[in-house]
Amino acid sequence: MKIALLCPDLVDAPHGGIPTVSRQLLRQLERIAAERRVPLAFDVWALHDTPHDPRDVAREVGLQNPPRRFRTFGGSRLGMLAEAARERSDADLVFTTHIGLGPVARLLRPRNVPVVQFLHGVEGWRPLPAHQRVGLWGTNLLISNSAFTLGRFHEWNPEHRSTPSKVCWLGLSNDRAVDAPDPPRKTSPPAEDAGPSALIVGRIHPEERYKGHAELLAVWNHVRRQCPGARLDIVGDGAARPAYEAQARRLGLLDSGAVRFWGRIPDDDLRALYQRTTVFAMPSRGEGFGLVYLEAMAAGVPCIGSLDDAAREVIVDGETGLSVRYGDHEGLARALVELFSDADFRARLGRAARARVLASFTEDHFGARIWDALAELHPRAFATGAA
Repeated sequence: MKIALLCPDLVDAPHGGIPTVSRQLLRQLERIAAERRVPLAFDVWALHDTPHDPRDVAREVGLQNPPRRFRTFGGSRLGMLAEAARERSDADLVFTTHIGLGPVARLLRPRNVPVVQFLHGVEGWRPLPAHQRVGLWGTNLLISNSAFTLGRFHEWNPEHRSTPSKVCWLGLSNDRAVDAPDPPRKTSPPAEDAGPSALIVGRIHPEERYKGHAELLAVWNHVRRQCPGARLDIVGDGAARPAYEAQARRLGLLDSGAVRFWGRIPDDDLRALYQRTTVFAMPSRGEGFGLVYLEAMAAGVPCIGSLDDAAREVIVDGETGLSVRYGDHEGLARALVELFSDADFRARLGRAARARVLASFTEDHFGARIWDALAELHPRAFATGAA
């Protein structure tokens, strides 16, 4: 079986959500194909990457075998389209990890070969531009990271309700989940970090104000009146950060150290923060999935999420964390105070949160969901022992 995988980035920008999904797809399809004795080969087309030797790609992504070819286009969509028009692939399946690459898939695929496209969230929560509508025509399967993402896509683009679709929840990479200690070791905070703390992790861009930064800042003085010394750690960067810093300063939270902006930090430092924090809180209203919830849950940290986006598919309210309505400041403050004040309740939620990750949300679970969806679409190519 040959698969042509089209992705925005793979090697040069490995830490974003879409490159993470692309890398997991390659690793998991290779793993499961080997287990089921299905011969498998990849051609990878990466829009924004620079050229790399396929052996280096395999090493960076974590593959046992290099892709047959690794095609890159330096960000040129026209160049990618032109190359697809010149070359008709010999793949048995064409898979895009962003619907913006649908037009390339239509040009590249051989006659009668299925096209599968992955839907992440915000890119589909609008009326699609003409080229993306064209790219979705004839798609054989649309895979979404959550029911919330798929539902919002259909609300904005009802003409695609008839496109076959599957929900495949994402998974946390094995080094973050399976290979982590069970139970996770909680590191002792330095003396200046004593007291309860909440952590939020995510990009801080004007178009992503839905994540809940402003809401957390708005309630923090109220939380501190009931939980003196409570601290909010904000990890991430972007053009909206100065506005949030100004909000924190106006509220008297920045200079006092009650709120700390960390910017972007290395993975090891982020893992240490997960280990030290009391609660992970991202009361958003527009998360298509939210891998950061899984990162916190794998560390045994209870989460506060929203009932208004995909967080409700990850967090089980009252069992692995607490859920509030976006914009409900009173409910958000109450949830934070409850978790800060009740160590036994918090520990119980944290244990259940980690168990939920290990039971349903590892990278291997994601791979199995993807494989089953593709096997249902193309049973002959994915049959055990298929040539």
